[in-house]
Amino acid sequence: MNFTKFLKHFFSLTLIIIILIAVYPVAYGYDIPEGLNEYASEIYEKARGYFGRYSFSGYCGTYVKCQLRAMGVFEGGYDCHGNGNQWYGAFENIEETSGGYKVYRFDGGDCINKMVASYGNDLKNIVVSLPIQSHHTAEYPGAGHAFIIYALKDGIAYYSESFSYGNHAEGTVIAEDVNTLMERYNSRFGNALGCVLLSKEPLMTVSEKLRIQEQQEQEELIKTSRVLASIEESANFSFFSNEILNIGEGAYISA
Repeated sequence: MNFTKFLKHFFSLTLIIIILIAVYPVAYGYDIPEGLNEYASEIYEKARGYFGRYSFSGYCGTYVKCQLRAMGVFEGGYDCHGNGNQWYGAFENIEETSGGYKVYRFDGGDCINKMVASYGNDLKNIVVSLPIQSHHTAEYPGAGHAFIIYALKDGIAYYSESFSYGNHAEGTVIAEDVNTLMERYNSRFGNALGCVLLSKEPLMTVSEKLRIQEQQEQEELIKTSRVLASIEESANFSFFSNEILNIGEGAYISA
């Protein structure tokens, strides 16, 4: 192989690497929680059955709608619907879904951080709504974009998309650092309009949990103090009892 051919092969390989980096923007190396892949696959198949088409590509709003029904958030129908950039607003007047899920809303590009600050870093069922459709602009935003995060734990988002990209098939679970994910999506689709957290059980805020924990610790401290005081009283009682017995014994002997 002469030098010219070598350069051609070298630059071809470099170009392939650059393309792969662009196509595979997701951070790898995170394990998927046990059972989540199976759960996502089941939800996806149900959602596709509701949609009646092979693929959701180009229909992110419908993907969210059908997934929420498949997850049981919507029961027997659809509480709301819309394009990707309408999903945050769609939940504005819904406090609880037909499936019995409580609705918690957080606005803005930092909505995920607001949510984590309020309710912690172990959450499920999150819908994120963004203003701009891929390849559109702020002036002509198109339908925007929306997607679902199945679980958010210890800073890692486990989510799926309504289209295939990289080595991730449509509807499969993707694991990515949530800050990296939101930075990339805010850049690609515009700063998020907001996110919606859906919970079957009422959630306690981080401050409420901390207050309860502090109260429990205080109660334990009081219990411990009472036990120690009781032990001390018992010890004092034994000491004085022994003294009295000793005095009595001495008096009896001397008599």
